[in-house]
Amino acid sequence: MSYESRQKRAHTIVSDLGLPRPLTAELLHRHMESMRGKKIVVQSATPSMLEAGLCGLWIAVAGEDFERIYHAPTTSLVHRQQFINHEFGHMILNQKQELLSVERVALLAPLIPMDAITYALSRSQFTDEQEALAEAIGDRLALIILEDAPEAAHGTRTGFGRVL
Repeated sequence: MSYESRQKRAHTIVSDLGLPRPLTAELLHRHMESMRGKKIVVQSATPSMLEAGLCGLWIAVAGEDFERIYHAPTTSLVHRQQFINHEFGHMILNQKQELLSVERVALLAPLIPMDAITYALSRSQFTDEQEALAEAIGDRLALIILEDAPEAAHGTRTGFGRVL
């Protein structure tokens, strides 16, 4: 798929989500939880995840009413949100989760009981096109948050007190 086609597809997919506006990172997170029907916990990747070369990981555990997103640690809030938006992109695409071996997930996330792991989605195991589309969706989400930031911070502009 060409870059332009991918951008158009991402725009259409995101437009069809019915996102709350003005969109903030917090509202996006809550909207995704509503879409998924469960809480989404976001946290920094562990050293073992980073050593394994992961910069993002989406994981679910049997019997838990939440999913996890792990991301590479960063001091930039924008960069952190982009990692999260990318994983949201995969969720939005509703891609099947890659079944990693229980042993591999246990190495990456040792505090999760091995017999409870249902599935894990590792970014590194998808085709280039799947990654590119998830990233395009993440970029679109970021642009909406950026465009909506003034309204989210100051409320809808009414023109009161300004010469129109």
